[in-house]
Amino acid sequence: MRITLNPRRLLPVVVAFAMIVFAVHALRQLLRHVTLAEVERHLHAMPAVNLVIAAVLVVVLYSALAMYEAIVARTLSGPVSNRRAMLGALLAAPIGHLIGWGAVSGGAVRYRLYRAVLMRPIDIGKFVLLAAMPYPLALGLLLGLSLVLQSAAAAPILHVSESLARGTGLALLAIHAFYLMQVVNRREPLVFGRVVFKLPPPRLTAVQYLIGVIEVTSGASIFYLLLPAGVAPPFLVFVGVYVLSIIGGLISGVPAGVGAFEAVMGTLLPSVSGDELVATVIAYRALLEFAPCGIAVTLLLAYEGWWRLPTQRARHEELKREHDRARDS
Repeated sequence: MRITLNPRRLLPVVVAFAMIVFAVHALRQLLRHVTLAEVERHLHAMPAVNLVIAAVLVVVLYSALAMYEAIVARTLSGPVSNRRAMLGALLAAPIGHLIGWGAVSGGAVRYRLYRAVLMRPIDIGKFVLLAAMPYPLALGLLLGLSLVLQSAAAAPILHVSESLARGTGLALLAIHAFYLMQVVNRREPLVFGRVVFKLPPPRLTAVQYLIGVIEVTSGASIFYLLLPAGVAPPFLVFVGVYVLSIIGGLISGVPAGVGAFEAVMGTLLPSVSGDELVATVIAYRALLEFAPCGIAVTLLLAYEGWWRLPTQRARHEELKREHDRARDS
C-alpha cells in the first residue's frame, strides 16, 4: 500500500514543530540564570496599583466578550437568550484562553449550553465562528498599526529594516481594507474549495473589530503594567511584540501557547531579564487565565448541578415537546 503525503496537510505540522523547537531553545537561553529568589523578589515588587488596574482590565476584557456574544445571539435570532449567551462567553472564553484554540475548547462549552435550548448544531457552529472572529481580526489590525506608526522603534526589535517593518504593516492594513470592502460590497458568500463562508453584515463586523481591539489591547496592557518600569518599549511598539508572541503561541499548538509565547516575548524584549519576564508571565497568566478559568469551571459545575434539578429537566422536556410540535405543524 502506497502512502502519499499531502504537503498542504504536512506544512502546519512542520511549522508547529519548528515553533516548538525554537521555543525550547529560546527558553533554555532565557532561563539559564533565572533564580526562584529573584522571581519572588520581582513578584513582590510589583506595584499594588498596577495589579488593581490589571485586574480591572481583566473584568473589562471578559465583560466586552460577554456583551459581544449577546449581540451575536440577537443577530442569529435563535433560541439563545442574551443572558445565556453572556453566560456562554463567561464560561467559554476563560477556558479557551487557558486551554488554547478557543474555537474548539470554548466551542464545546457553547455547544453544551446552547444545545440545551435546542439550538441547531449548524447554528451553534455559526455562533462559534462569529464568537471567534474578533480576536484574529484585531491581532492583524493592531500588528499592522504598530508596524506602520512605530516602524522606527519596531525595526531594531524585529531585526529588520525600517522600510520592511513599515511595508509589512501597510500590507497587513491593506488586507484588512480589502476584507472590509468585501464586507460592505459583496452579497454572495466567499468560496474556498469546499468551504463556503458568508461574510457578516457591516454593523456586526464593526462590532467585531471593536471587541477584538478591546480584547487584545486589554491583554497587552495587563502584561505591560506588570513589567518593571523602564524596561519595555513604547506601548504601541509593545502591542506589536505582544501580538507576535500570541501568534507564536497559536502556531505552536501548545495549550495557552505555554513556552512559545514566553520565548517570542523574551527574544523580542532582550532588555527584560529572565527573572523579570518569568515574574511578569506568572502574574499575567494568574490574572488573565488561571483565576478566570477557575471561576468559569466553578460556574460550569454550578450550571450542571442546576440543570439536573427536576424542575429544569421538566422544563427542558416541555421545550422539546413544543419544538417537536412546531416542527410538525
